[in-house]
Amino acid sequence: MCYRVECKQCKEYSRGGCGEHLATLYASIDKGKHCMCKSWPGVVVPTEETATEQTPSGGVSTSATTTTVTQKS
Repeated sequence: MCYRVECKQCKEYSRGGCGEHLATLYASIDKGKHCMCKSWPGVVVPTEETATEQTPSGGVSTSATTTTVTQKS
């Protein structure tokens, strides 16, 4: 079974154990509290780019479009 441990280098949560439950362990640790000093094999680690590109479940995009209107005199 996998379990979380405190990393001695960065003081964030890392992993110990068999390595077969890393996805579950990773998901149980709060965002921003994961140690990245060693890899998390088999876990898709979200990056800031992928987190901001996703559309919320309501289907509304969070990006804004700016339109410039020029009036003629």
